[in-house]
Amino acid sequence: MKKREKPNRWLIFSSLAFQIALIMWSAIRLGQYLDEKFLSTENQFVLLLCSVGLVAILWMIYKQSKRFWNEEK
Repeated sequence: MKKREKPNRWLIFSSLAFQIALIMWSAIRLGQYLDEKFLSTENQFVLLLCSVGLVAILWMIYKQSKRFWNEEK
């Protein structure tokens, strides 16, 4: 049987930048759409969805980091 090889650190986090960009882009575009639809002049939906996106990004980073450090032990 083969030993399970540890994944390279760079491979684990290589797609993280793309995931962050996609989440923030989606949140901003959806917020802009909702602001236009509901005629919001203060960009309330953009700010709200960017905040939600930021929390989602932090949670995603936390989960990937936790999985990474648990595999190293």
